[in-house]
Amino acid sequence: MDIRNANFTDVLEQYKPMIYKIINTLHIYRDHSYYFHEGVVALWTAYKQFNEEKGSFPAYAYTTIRGSLLNVLKAERHFDDNHAPWNKEYEEFIPDNSVSLDEQFNDLKQYMFNLTDNQKLWVVEHILYGKGIKEIARDHRTTEAAVKSWRRGAIQNIKRRYK
Repeated sequence: MDIRNANFTDVLEQYKPMIYKIINTLHIYRDHSYYFHEGVVALWTAYKQFNEEKGSFPAYAYTTIRGSLLNVLKAERHFDDNHAPWNKEYEEFIPDNSVSLDEQFNDLKQYMFNLTDNQKLWVVEHILYGKGIKEIARDHRTTEAAVKSWRRGAIQNIKRRYK
């Protein structure tokens, strides 16, 4: 069969057994339809990119399909290795390291003694409560430029003290 003149449907019918054989030799035992689909996509890629001058189509198709399925397996393995499903039983082993806001504020006090009231306000609102510039400006009825100035001054004073 001349691949260049063949219809892809005919090529697929001829190479279906090859796809199933590769799935079998790679010991893929679940999601056969998914892997078959990946094999068909790889066959399509081989069909489109085949160059007669570089060898025979069956060898090229086999290599392309097998390589594609190995890449899919590798990606799935990588995902499985890095993403474990959550299990409620794990929660009992996780220590409670949460710190109250009062404790956090006491830790921050040592850095804030030389700051102005507005600079202290920015430190507390931003670091303890996670508010942004717009939110702080809105809550204290001032401009964003003023809050940015508080931030800039607080950072400069803290840096100056600890250099």
